[in-house]
Amino acid sequence: MENVIIDAYLAPHPLDEDGCFEEDWISWLPGYVNEEGEDGLPSFYHDSNIELYRKIEALSTDLFKTAMDRMSPLLHDYHFKKIYLPIDCINYRCSSKSLAGYNYKLSNPAKGKYYFSVDFNLLAQYAAYLNQNIEKLPNIGIWEHEIVHLIDHWEIVKASSLAFSNLPVNNLQYYLLKYREEGIANFFDLMDGKLPEIKSRKQAYELFHTNYEMMSQKLLKLDKTNDQIRREVYSNYDFYTAGPWIILDMLGEIPMVTDIIEIETLENKISNNEIIDDQLKLEIMKNAFYIDNEWFNSKLSQKI
Repeated sequence: MENVIIDAYLAPHPLDEDGCFEEDWISWLPGYVNEEGEDGLPSFYHDSNIELYRKIEALSTDLFKTAMDRMSPLLHDYHFKKIYLPIDCINYRCSSKSLAGYNYKLSNPAKGKYYFSVDFNLLAQYAAYLNQNIEKLPNIGIWEHEIVHLIDHWEIVKASSLAFSNLPVNNLQYYLLKYREEGIANFFDLMDGKLPEIKSRKQAYELFHTNYEMMSQKLLKLDKTNDQIRREVYSNYDFYTAGPWIILDMLGEIPMVTDIIEIETLENKISNNEIIDDQLKLEIMKNAFYIDNEWFNSKLSQKI
């Protein structure tokens, strides 16, 4: 892990000579000095602001590296050459809740090149933390979540054909797979005790059934879908809360997991907010990837 190159950079970067940077894109940052330098250059060239950019990039790199170190037992079979970490300062992704992302379209596992992103909302938190406007960053596994997406790369790629189809039946299948994709990615947060919204597998399935009935009625009455409809379908944040519990339930059918710990025991530990050893979490996570798209949808379809 120590040899992995992590390239964190503001995007667009204020010091990019080939860009047409505008003051308003960056002046909102906590700690930004909004005044021209002594040489009359715009304030985004001010020495204090250049130092702020460097601190944001360094913090992004350090936090990502910490997550990689934690997840390293799951990454031994992966080739890494360079990790790109653009930091969105102009809200390019335009999401009200998004904090970070894994870009499977640009990533190339064969070449060891992977693309992630620090989104606008997370950048604001990083800058506020560096400016001491907040005492600590939110205690959530942002980068562990995105690194799981890296491990899950090919299943995400395979599912994408359903995601962009204009056939409602395909979109509904992808809707089911979102519970798997985000469920696996958020499974560490579940075991870390960071998902208090749901307390049991039973409660998760009840929420899933309610959502699925509503979504199937919405989609299957259509002849075709479009980008706007698909965005609305895939924007449900219950994927992140109910999904991990569904993954937990399916792990009960994997002997390598049940030989380590009974699923009921693990469920009770999570429900009671008991501390679970990191080594145990990693052993369980290794087996979660056996739940591929096909198996997940076949099992989940039996619950409908």
